[in-house]
Amino acid sequence: MTQDLFDALVILGGSSTRQSETLIGIADAAAQTFQQGLTPSIITTGCCHHTFDIFPGRTEAQCLRDLLMARDVPSGNIFTEERSADLLGRCHFSQQEILIPCAWYHLLVLCPGALSQELRSGIEALFTSDFSLQWLDSDVAISEAQRLDLADISQGMLPKNQNKPRIEPRRVTAKGAPSD
Repeated sequence: MTQDLFDALVILGGSSTRQSETLIGIADAAAQTFQQGLTPSIITTGCCHHTFDIFPGRTEAQCLRDLLMARDVPSGNIFTEERSADLLGRCHFSQQEILIPCAWYHLLVLCPGALSQELRSGIEALFTSDFSLQWLDSDVAISEAQRLDLADISQGMLPKNQNKPRIEPRRVTAKGAPSD
């Protein structure tokens, strides 16, 4: 096994459907990265998308954690961020609740659908300058919720729109969702 190259793999995407093609693809890519020894820690993100009216019973982060454990990633190496309702929230809450407290600043990022440099630059702008981000290229399918979130990033956070105020993470509004 090689020496860890990154403090953590941060997964900025998911699905509330436990056996979705998106979630399975993310779990496969993340588990392979872990098993190759590129990182000792994986951060799964997401409660449920802000477009949901009713909470699906498990957070996106929990569903992905379960799939990772089924792929032999030990539970002690998986950290969950479960407050976010969109991609902005995934970035914000993972920094505030996990990355900064653990002093993990050298990150590998898996964000399905963020293939262009323009989108990646928009996402990188959501992290403080303390972080060093590398991208894990993957051909994982993206969910409709992820498409909406990537559109938000490209419309509101890219360098050409620097004069616009920063977009705030949306809140989870689904009935029955865990509260802060």
